[in-house]
Amino acid sequence: MRVNGFWEFCVEREVSAMLGVVLERRPATSRWVDWVWAVPEVVADAPETDGWREIARDGETVRYFSAPHALTLHHKMVEAYDSNIETGEPCVWALLEATGSGSEPPWRVFGVTADPYEAQGFMERPDSLVERVPMPAATVAWMARFLAAIPEAPSFKKRRRTKAVAERQIFGKAPIFSPEGRPEEDRS
Repeated sequence: MRVNGFWEFCVEREVSAMLGVVLERRPATSRWVDWVWAVPEVVADAPETDGWREIARDGETVRYFSAPHALTLHHKMVEAYDSNIETGEPCVWALLEATGSGSEPPWRVFGVTADPYEAQGFMERPDSLVERVPMPAATVAWMARFLAAIPEAPSFKKRRRTKAVAERQIFGKAPIFSPEGRPEEDRS
């Protein structure tokens, strides 16, 4: 069932919302690169496009739009999502990778995530662009509903070791493991 553009859920292991990514190209002030690429925003419940579509042009600054891209929340990553919301400024990370072709724009959306640790891992790739952008209000509400539906994780309990069972002496051989330790003749 779809409600306000998002999938309604009832304690599911994994849920997804569709977002659109806005990519901006502007002239660089550096003599080593011609353009600066950035993701200024993501859009909740965006209309579907077939790849990048130019949406605005102001002189040499151009904005492109691509949708839909799934923001997937998984029940095992609740702590990461909680820390994202508790910052007071929930964010989405847009993960882009270079296409290597001469196409315009030369980026492909690899994904979007609300997990800061996943975004950090993607930053280590040399051909990637990772941008942190504010999460749309509708997406924040959707994510908060998902987190509220997840039951509280059980508290950590340290496990207690069981006593080791001493081996019996069988067939005249000394046990390999003994509570008294190794025999004297083996300690050399």
